[in-house]
Amino acid sequence: MARILTARELSTVQMVSIRDAAKEKLLDYAVRESGKARKDFCVRDAMPLTDFGLGTELWDNNATLVAGTWSNDWSKQLPKTKYVAFYGIVNRSTDPQVIGTKFKVGQSGQTTRDVVMHGRMLAEDTPKCFFETIIYKGDEWIYIEHYNGSTSNLNAGDELIELQALVAELYGDMISGPLPY
Repeated sequence: MARILTARELSTVQMVSIRDAAKEKLLDYAVRESGKARKDFCVRDAMPLTDFGLGTELWDNNATLVAGTWSNDWSKQLPKTKYVAFYGIVNRSTDPQVIGTKFKVGQSGQTTRDVVMHGRMLAEDTPKCFFETIIYKGDEWIYIEHYNGSTSNLNAGDELIELQALVAELYGDMISGPLPY
């Protein structure tokens, strides 16, 4: 189970370095798995609609989250040439209820890759936490579950859970390419 660090426990420089480290791990992984060169890849922030087929580019829960239990929020099979790294969570809800996230693998979430229990970040002024990078490779199914810690169900869109994620993809998939120097 991933250990979290909340925004209060980290300086701005440390938060940036966590993102940079996730970027480097993702890029190294994509190069190793694909056999392509580092210069062939673009690494950018993940976009919910574009990268995962969610309803909009706004991060929120996409399915009903049943009270007091783990519920699947969304799942997506990655294209062969796309790699994803998750490294943090921000809950932008006015009354946050989700206290945990499971990062699973497989079309029906057969295998749990990691569990992030982030309920203690909800007491923070900025409910944001970071954890060890979780990477998914091309063709792999990402299956996300959340734990609704409240006594009532949360309808789709009730909880604004922003997953901090990066995407590595070959130039030309979405980004045209690096500028010539």
